[in-house]
This record gives sequence, C-alpha cells and structure tokens, in this order.
Amino acid sequence: MKNPLMKTTLGILVLGLMATGAQAGWARDGHGQQQANQQSKAYSQQVHARQDRQLERIQTGLRSGQITRGEFRELMHEQHTIRTMERHFRADGGIDAREFRRLELALDRASRNIRTERHDHQARHAYGQPHWFN
Repeated sequence: MKNPLMKTTLGILVLGLMATGAQAGWARDGHGQQQANQQSKAYSQQVHARQDRQLERIQTGLRSGQITRGEFRELMHEQHTIRTMERHFRADGGIDAREFRRLELALDRASRNIRTERHDHQARHAYGQPHWFN
C-alpha cells in the first residue's frame, strides 16, 4: 500500500461504509433494534384488533342470517390468509412499515368484502328454504 491514491480510495471507502452502517441503524447500543421491536409490536396489536373486530362482524352476520354458509367460509378463508401473511412477516423478527401497509390493505379489502356480503340481501333462510340449502 505504498500508493497514496490507493490509501485515499480505501479510506474513503471505509468511511462511506461506516456512514452507511450508521444510517442503516447498525449501532452497537441496540437502541434502533429496540425501537423497531416496539414498532413491530404496535403494528401487530393494530392488526390483531382489526381482525378481532372483523371476526365479530362475520359471526354476527352469520347469527343474524345476513351471511350464508358459503359466504362465511369465504370470509373466514380470507381471514386465515391475512393471519398467514402476518405470521410470514413476523418470521424474520418483526413487521416493518411496508409489511404493515400490505396487511392494512388486505384488512381493508376484507372489511369491504364483509360489508358487501352482509348487505347483499341474501339471507340464510331465503326463499322459504331451510338453512341447509343455503
């Protein structure tokens, strides 16, 4: 390493990597990781709260006859898919903002589907038929 240009280039490269590591949150104190864990926990709590409310809406619709058995199965399958997505996102240690946004979009879609199925005027006891035909 007698070449001064090589030393300068290597020095700039090392400084650049150190600055990039600091910006990416590679601090040794773990403060960035602790904050990310808290944010991930908050995301999970929000997703669970929304899913609980949606499950309650689905069950209420089934009990009242607004949702047929087939619709119930489809809506529950959608909830299961969202739960699987969340589990997949948490597998790497937590949910980040991008993953949370994807979950929010899936929950928004599920909420619209629940509303549509509850208000489509298909009753479980429709047309004078017993419930096992619907």
